[in-house]
Amino acid sequence: MVVPFDNQKARRARLRLVGIGVAVVAVLTAGGIVAVSTLGGDDKPGRADAKASPSPSPSDASASPGENEKYTPGSAPRIPILKATKHSQGIGTGFEHSSLGATSAAVSYWEDLDLLDDVIARQQWTAIAAKDSPNTIDEGVSEVRKVREGVGLPPSGGTPDGITFSTNVKAALARGLDKNGDVVNVWMTFDRFATIRDKGADENPLRDETTNLVLKWEDGDWKVTTAPQYTAKVKGPRAYDPASKWAFMDGWREVADG
Repeated sequence: MVVPFDNQKARRARLRLVGIGVAVVAVLTAGGIVAVSTLGGDDKPGRADAKASPSPSPSDASASPGENEKYTPGSAPRIPILKATKHSQGIGTGFEHSSLGATSAAVSYWEDLDLLDDVIARQQWTAIAAKDSPNTIDEGVSEVRKVREGVGLPPSGGTPDGITFSTNVKAALARGLDKNGDVVNVWMTFDRFATIRDKGADENPLRDETTNLVLKWEDGDWKVTTAPQYTAKVKGPRAYDPASKWAFMDGWREVADG
């Protein structure tokens, strides 16, 4: 489940649907469609150039101290994102039980979640919500409907013809929240664009947004959880910066395209 920063206000990207005749102000929150605030105060991302001791993370496991000092997220090898092995309820699922599997699941879910179709959103959240977080589904649908109402659309329905949203996760940082590797928090930095038929790409996309998903290994797959016993352990990372060795030492890794 998304764990965005406390009291973070929704950001707006202006879109115009020529042909439909509707001026759309799309509410695309930095924390995503489901805004469940459980972090606050000191848990926000810090400056990437701050020289404090980095927190360990699963993504640091293969890097030696020398490598940590040598690389930045932009110069280090990118981490591969595994492909979903199953497709359920309009979203890819079926990722291996590993830190890379959790990271791949988080990236895949975040890029594929529907932003404006509440019916599809319900199907998707039903497929990826953990059993301990059933409210995740209704909250996801509720936020989509709020977005729809905010842009002048009926509360329920599909995405208007002629507009497409694209979310691109650029970097990720995975941290285990238990001793067994069954609960992993994945921070992500992403861009979000809109494409309008016959008009091209959005002129004011969201860039360099940061959000996270807490994933729990359940029934042979990674599920999104907002259970307090896990979200209470989430701590904010250093801010992602592709040129910062401190961001690399904290665990930020760029993800490979495709």
